[in-house]
This record gives sequence, C-alpha cells and structure tokens, in this order.
Amino acid sequence: MKMIKIGMFSFADINNYGDILFSHIFKREVEARIPNVKITFFTPADALVEGFSYEAYTSEKVNEKYDALILAGGEVVHFYDERTWFPIYKKSNLEVASAKPSDVVWDWALNCKSSFKAWLSVGVRPFEDTSNAEKVDSVINTLDYISVRGILSKKILENKIDTYNSKITITPDLGWLFPDLLLSSGEYGVHFGKFISSQKYVIYQVNNINNEEAKLIAQALLAFEAQTGLKVYLLPVIHPWEDEKYLALIEEYSEGKVKMLPATLTTMEIADVILHAELVLCSSLHTAITALAFGIPSAIINKWQGTKLQDLFGLQFRTEFLSSDFNMTYDMLMKLYNTRDEQKPALKLYADFMKEKLKSVFDELCTKILSH
Repeated sequence: MKMIKIGMFSFADINNYGDILFSHIFKREVEARIPNVKITFFTPADALVEGFSYEAYTSEKVNEKYDALILAGGEVVHFYDERTWFPIYKKSNLEVASAKPSDVVWDWALNCKSSFKAWLSVGVRPFEDTSNAEKVDSVINTLDYISVRGILSKKILENKIDTYNSKITITPDLGWLFPDLLLSSGEYGVHFGKFISSQKYVIYQVNNINNEEAKLIAQALLAFEAQTGLKVYLLPVIHPWEDEKYLALIEEYSEGKVKMLPATLTTMEIADVILHAELVLCSSLHTAITALAFGIPSAIINKWQGTKLQDLFGLQFRTEFLSSDFNMTYDMLMKLYNTRDEQKPALKLYADFMKEKLKSVFDELCTKILSH
C-alpha cells in the first residue's frame, strides 16, 4: 500500500497550549484512519516541542512533495504578521524561515501543488485594515476542503452577512478532543497531584491586566474561597504572552494566599490540572474548552471579546458566562458555583455531541485525502 504523505501546518512552535495539542490530536485521529501515513509538521520556525519535531516552512520544502497539505486548528486565518506574529517570534527568539509567519496559512495554499489541500477547524479574525479580499477568495477557490470553528469565522470569510458559501463548513474546535487525548494516553490523573494538594479546587487564568485589576481579582478570589471553601489556583497557559507575569501580580496582591502553579507545566500536565478542577474561570479559549469538553462548568472574562470567544459561548447558548469586566470576577465565580449541578448534564451532552461531530469530520477528511 502506498505511503500517504501529509504536511500539517500550525503555530505549535510558539509553545502555546492549544497550538501544541492540535498536532497531537491531528496525528492521533489521522493515524487511526490512515494506517500507512507519514505526517510532517510545519511551523514558521524550526522547533522541538514536547516530543514533536516541527520543520520551518518554506514553499520549496512543500511544493509537489505531499499527497495532502492541511492547516489544522487555531485562530490563525488573518494577515496580522506585524501586529501579532512577528512580535511573538521575536520575543521567543525563533527565526521564521519564510517571508512571513502567516505563510503557513496562505502561501502553500496558493503556491504549492498537492492532490488535496485543506483548512481544518480554523478560526478567522476580522481582517480590518489588512483586508485582502482577492487573496482570500483565491485561497477559498484553491482549497479542496474548508472548515471553520464558528459562524463568525464563516461570515468573515464570506465577507457578507447574507451570503452563504456551502464550501465553507463549520466544525467544532479541535480542543473538544483534548480530554480524550489525556485519557487515551493513560495520563489522566497522573499529573495534577504533583502540583495541587486540595481535593476540590478552582482554576483561574488571565492575561494582560494592570496592577489595579490584579488587586481587584485577588480580592475577588479570596472572597470566593472564603464563601465556598474551594481553593483557587492560578494556572499559566499563554506562554507567548507570558501570562505568568500577570498571574504573579494576583498572587502578590493576595499576599501569597492564592498560589500560582509553575509556568513550566507540559500541555498534558496543564490538561490534567484543568480536568480535575471543579470550576474554571479564565481568559484562554482552550483552557475553557478543555474544561467544557469534560463537562466542567467554565466561563471567560477577557477584555478582548474576539470572534473565537463569541462563537464558543454563542454556539453553547451560554453568553452569560462571557464577560469583559473584571469587576464581575466574584459574581462570575459564584454563578458558576451556584449553577454547577444544573449545568453539568447539559455540558456533558454538548461535549459528547462535539466529540462525535469531530470524529465524523476526521472520517470525512481522511476519506477525501485517500480519494484524491
């Protein structure tokens, strides 16, 4: 049987929780359906992250060398190289091999030949002043399969509210399979006890706050602990933007009573900590999704109300658990706490549906790869 060669594109090289796990999910799901497959992982820079080797993308490495080329997961469909990608790669001391980091999104789709090309469960940011409608349309026409992870992402690509392009489908975020990855690896329950002594606890995570907000949050977390008896732990997950700096401020303003977990946890350790929590309040999309995918009540407070957050809570019909106001920290935690028992059955059903849908998505994707 012919070896099927697949090139998968991502931003796992920046050492971000969700971006790393996309590769693990993709590998597991594709290898379960195409036994004779070899996957090469491409990112803007060379990297070795948690056992996966990522090769710096250039079109010369990819053109006419793979049976399928697939961008999988992440809010990566945009043109914000100067605003987003270059600052991250500079801060991380990573050398981008191609002209721009976003070439792992756009360049191969337009300029590299392959039998099958796809975007899988990606997020799309509003293009704003970087809009390039001609390029977007060209890529949409070139790709053999396109799925985005929410209706807002679909509408941005379509560029009109009353337009419906059936080629652009909506599929769940790959993060809905993160708990399954931990379970299938046998690592569920192995890690969290190394970092947490409390039997029942809550996870809190935030990014990009000032001193006043850190003080307010610390007071809210301490008040919640006093009211419920649950211990709150601070969990760093957004390494490219160093969220541990902001969480350290909260720990400081709590006079060390609210502890921050180490910023060196692996993705599997992070996932295990999340999956044993009673509740999760965070600013990170994939921290929330990891919890929700396991039926754990979760909410997000984030100054930036991006399309990915609106899509997640809108499609769950839980918009009351999305806020941009840190003054709501205590109230949001108490809302999660007081409604936890009534939420869990519905969250479990929703999570099961999303997982089953993703299984059918990978079935379809792999069938298309083989048929091409």
